[in-house]
Amino acid sequence: MSQNDCTMVVFGGTGNLSHSKLVPALYNMHIGGQLPSGFSMIGIGRKEKSNQDYRDELAESVKKYSSSSWDEAKWPELAAKLYYHACDVRNEESYPGLKETLESCSREYGADGNYLYFMALAPQFFPVIAENLHRHGLAADGSGWRRIMVEKPFGYDLGSARELNSALSKAFKEKNIYRIDHYLGKEMLQNILVIRFANAVFEPLWNNRFIDHVQISVAESDGIGGRGTYYERAGAMRDMVQSHLLQMLTITAMEPPEETDPETVRKEKLKLLNKVQIWPEEDFSTKIVFGQYSGFRQEKDIAPHSQTETFAAVKLAVDNNRWRGVPFYLRTGKKMQDKLAKIVIQFKKPPELYFRAPLGSLHITNGDLLNILTLKVQPREGVVFQFNMKKPATIDEIVPVEMDFCQPCAFLINTPEAYERLLADAMNGDPARFTSWSEVESSWALIDKIYDQYKQSRQPVYKYEPGSPGPGEAVEMLGRNGHRWWE
Repeated sequence: MSQNDCTMVVFGGTGNLSHSKLVPALYNMHIGGQLPSGFSMIGIGRKEKSNQDYRDELAESVKKYSSSSWDEAKWPELAAKLYYHACDVRNEESYPGLKETLESCSREYGADGNYLYFMALAPQFFPVIAENLHRHGLAADGSGWRRIMVEKPFGYDLGSARELNSALSKAFKEKNIYRIDHYLGKEMLQNILVIRFANAVFEPLWNNRFIDHVQISVAESDGIGGRGTYYERAGAMRDMVQSHLLQMLTITAMEPPEETDPETVRKEKLKLLNKVQIWPEEDFSTKIVFGQYSGFRQEKDIAPHSQTETFAAVKLAVDNNRWRGVPFYLRTGKKMQDKLAKIVIQFKKPPELYFRAPLGSLHITNGDLLNILTLKVQPREGVVFQFNMKKPATIDEIVPVEMDFCQPCAFLINTPEAYERLLADAMNGDPARFTSWSEVESSWALIDKIYDQYKQSRQPVYKYEPGSPGPGEAVEMLGRNGHRWWE
C-alpha cells in the first residue's frame, strides 16, 4: 500500500464540477500513470442510479472536457473504480450506508482507511456533512488519514467564513482541511517564485526602488451561466478578488521564504496579506470601481434592479519596506473582451537618454520607453519581457521590443490542469497549493473593508457593454495616476 492510496468521496458527484473538471482530471491522471493503484471514487447524489449508468455519464463528460484524447482501452480500467451512492446528505440516517460503501471500497482496493472527501456542492451543505462524517467516525484519522477538500466560496464575508471554519474544525484537524483556490494549481502561478528567486536579474529589482506599479487582471469572456442565485449574492469582489486575485498578489509580492516547505511559504504569504490595504490617499473613485455588464439584470435568478457588480477594479497598497508607495491594481470581470489571467510588472521609466546626431546636435529620446514583465497565467502560459533597442538603420530612434517565452511551445507538452495537481497534492498530503484558514480570514477582512468603503462613498455601479474591456471609469482610475491598463 502507498500513502496516497485512497477512496475519494465526491459530494455533488453528479454536478457540473464533477463532470467538467474532477473526473476529466482523474482520467488525465490515469492516462499519465499518476493515479494511485489503490484509488477508487464514490460519487454522491440524490437520485437512484446504477454504477454502470453513472460510469456511462462520466465517460461522455470525459470525452467532452478532458485535455487528453479518449482512449477506449484505458477508460474501463478507471471506470471500474468509479462508484455511485445515492443519499440525502442532510439526513443523518444516510451515513451508515455511506460508511459501509466506503469501507467496502477501501478494503477492495487496499486503501486501508484513507478517505479523501471532495465538497463539490453548495457551501451551505458543508457543516451538516462535516458534522455527520464526524458523528459516524468518518472524519478523525484512524487506521488511515481523513482529508476534506473544500471549494470556494469559503463563506460570504468574514463572519460567515468564521462560522463555516468553526463547523469544519469541529470534525477535521486544520492540517486535513484543504481549501481550494484552483488558481494555485495553475502552472505559471507555481512558476512565479522560480522566476523571482532563481534569476538574479529579477529579485534585486523586485521592490519600490525599481517597480512603478503592478497590475493583476483576470478577465472572463463568458457571463454568469446558470449561477445566477450564487452570483447575485456574491459579485465579482467576493467571487474572484477574495480568492484568485489576492492569492496572485501574495505570491507576486511575498518576501523570500527561508525554507521552501509549504508552511514557511504559507507564513510569508500571510505576512504579506496582512500588510495589504486599500490605497490610503485620494478620492474613492480613484481606487475602487464597480461595473455591471448590460443584460445582467435579464439573466436567470437576477433581481430586476440588481446592483451586483460583475466587474471590479481596486487600487491596493502593501504597507511594508519593499512595496511602500507601489500601487497594485487588481481587475476582474465577466463578459469582457478576452478570457485571460496575467500579472504585469511595470518598472520605473529610465532617465532621459541623450544621443548625438551626426552633425553634433543633441537629441533627447524619452516617452513610453518602458520595461514591462508580463507573467501570463492563461490562456497561453508564458513570460514576456519588453525592453528597449535602437531601431535598425536609424541613429537615435529607440523602439520597444519583446522577448516572448511560450511555455507549452517550448516544452511541447500539455500543461497539467489545475485540478490534476490539486487532487494529487491532496492525496499526497501536500498543502502548499491550498489556502490556510489564516489567509482566508485575512482576505475576507480586506474584502469587507472594501465593501464598507464602497457603501459609504455612494458610488454607482457603472454599466459596460459585453465584449468590452470594462467600464470607462476603470480606465480613468488608472489615467488619473498616469497609468493605463495593459490589455
